[in-house]
Amino acid sequence: MKFSIIISVFNAEDTLFRCMDAVKALDYPKEDYEVIVVDNGSTDRTFRMANNYDIRVIGSRKHLRNSESMNVGAKNSIHDNLLFIDQRTVVKKDILKNIKEINYSPVIAGELNIDKYRSGHDTFMFLINSKMYSPHFPQSKYAKELWITKKNLGNVHKNKAMLFIDKFFFNKLFEIGFDFNDGNDDLFRKIVLDQNQRILSHTDINVEFISDLKVKTNRDIVENGYKWAEKHLTKFNVFSFLYYMIHTMIITIIVIYPNISIGVLFALYIVFLIYLSENKKDFWILVRAAPGEILRFYSGTIKYFTSKS
Repeated sequence: MKFSIIISVFNAEDTLFRCMDAVKALDYPKEDYEVIVVDNGSTDRTFRMANNYDIRVIGSRKHLRNSESMNVGAKNSIHDNLLFIDQRTVVKKDILKNIKEINYSPVIAGELNIDKYRSGHDTFMFLINSKMYSPHFPQSKYAKELWITKKNLGNVHKNKAMLFIDKFFFNKLFEIGFDFNDGNDDLFRKIVLDQNQRILSHTDINVEFISDLKVKTNRDIVENGYKWAEKHLTKFNVFSFLYYMIHTMIITIIVIYPNISIGVLFALYIVFLIYLSENKKDFWILVRAAPGEILRFYSGTIKYFTSKS
């Protein structure tokens, strides 16, 4: 089984060397895989760094969308088995062997190998995902194989660190058109809903995701709040209902109980932290981290509304 490994990059000088070193250290016959880096018009040293490796580098003068960049890599690939890797992903040495043994397409990584306690942000996001995607998150506690289908598509955490897919099927999807930008799982919906194809999330496909700098993480939280509002608050659904109900509840408490409103809201906030926490350690981490996380995400939703007015 031969692979074309495609890495789309943009201003990746901080993470590219770790991503590429891991790819070059794969425990797989060198003649049975190629590596293609598609540079999407980087303005830093990414293109020069990529050329230091014995790989194929395809440059673009303009910044391509992720779906367009993936297609450029696919068109220039030699083999029929495509492995797309995010520029911040460190793959394990046995990833190609495991994909070959699984022998199914499409496949995504079942584990990102992110330390729950690496930072307050990681703890907060881990606990949020545990509640949102219960009982499937973390997948290692659920099952080695998790089949993503029409029934559970919205209840499964779908990471984009890597995607293994057959070239013929990928080309078919690209002809239809899809979006694979951050925060958008349009490609997964196209695969499962439009093409009636199951996606396999497998814990033997275990990769590490390189965390961003703190300042970038904070900026990304605001941006995620904006994208979330753009996606969920433009129409009536469970997310928009909860969003507006929380605002209504807060205003109601302030109006009806002005003298004790701060105490009541604080008590409700503590109940929320207890609900999220899995143990005492989680709770005290959330006490420190959650206010900043919530405010940054919320400011992103406000940014969305102000930009529309």
